[in-house]
Amino acid sequence: MIHITLGAMRYVNPKDDQLGRDHVGWDPNMGDEALFRANRGCWVLGERADREQYALLSAQGIVRQAIEIDRLVPVSGGRRAIEGRFLQAGHPVHDAYVEKPQPVEPARNPVTYFESPHAARTCGCGCGAPVTLGWFLTGHDQKALHDRVARIGTVREFIDWFDRIYTEDARTMSSKIVSITAHANDKNTCSAHGASAQCTSLIADVVLSDAGSEHVEWAVCARWLGENPDAAAWLESHPEAAARLNAS
Repeated sequence: MIHITLGAMRYVNPKDDQLGRDHVGWDPNMGDEALFRANRGCWVLGERADREQYALLSAQGIVRQAIEIDRLVPVSGGRRAIEGRFLQAGHPVHDAYVEKPQPVEPARNPVTYFESPHAARTCGCGCGAPVTLGWFLTGHDQKALHDRVARIGTVREFIDWFDRIYTEDARTMSSKIVSITAHANDKNTCSAHGASAQCTSLIADVVLSDAGSEHVEWAVCARWLGENPDAAAWLESHPEAAARLNAS
């Protein structure tokens, strides 16, 4: 989590300020909106900041505001500003820190970082484990990558597939569902979530077509089938297939 120490409120020239502000810093009479707008930038935020979901603003040793980060945007001078929203009472991060002593020791640098259990996210590989720093547990990024390569075939086949369907301009890969039937193919791992997710029951085979191939065959679990809007729409428009799937 990012922690930012604020000084006392001071006035600045809007013509010189990178965000057009006329004041920065903290004052006890500031409301949440004013505090956020005055202090969302401009900070020296390194690479670690890109992996953080929340930031705390502290003044006089007390946390004054918690912010949920949407993204960090560059401003001049190599600094960045936070785009997001301040949190209110009832959010676990707000309730854990706001109006309580700051969770880090004072430092010369106004921007510091600390690990917080309240900033945990689920590991990006799909294993379900919480992570408080970055997007993956150590080594799980490679597991996630290899799981996805295995869905296509060999590394060479994956590269050929990726190069065929990757669109440099749009940077999107679109797939269309051709059919959904009861699971009967030889796949024993959920193609949507990968081996690390350990989906316990595969219930359907899904044939997809995309820019790289007219026939990509998946085996999927009940969760994917229930949560995927394209699958729900396909089954709604093919009631006979949906009935056969439900009967299996």
